[in-house]
Amino acid sequence: MKELTRAALIEQLLAWQTEQLGSEAMWLWALEQRSECKPSDSAVRDALDMLCAIPEDLLLPEDAEVLLDALHNPPDQADLSSNLLWNYADMIDQNGRRQALVQDPFYGPYCGN
Repeated sequence: MKELTRAALIEQLLAWQTEQLGSEAMWLWALEQRSECKPSDSAVRDALDMLCAIPEDLLLPEDAEVLLDALHNPPDQADLSSNLLWNYADMIDQNGRRQALVQDPFYGPYCGN
């Protein structure tokens, strides 16, 4: 099984953040990585888990910054990275995003009541 490294994930996140890669493409890439690769460490695993839930959790390219921050922490601070990612997910204004994205062709189906 291939290994998904921090460098490879960071490269994809930067492409998503700069909108060179759309949210649906990022999501599909993440799902593919989950099925074909082993994450190199827990920060990569946790970031990948978040990316696999892009439409359901209404994650946007602007959220890539937090994932990048977590991946830039040293590997021996994996707990800090995990806490950063999961605490951030809890802080997202889901109701505001649902309202803003309800007409979006990709996110819209996940914005129902």
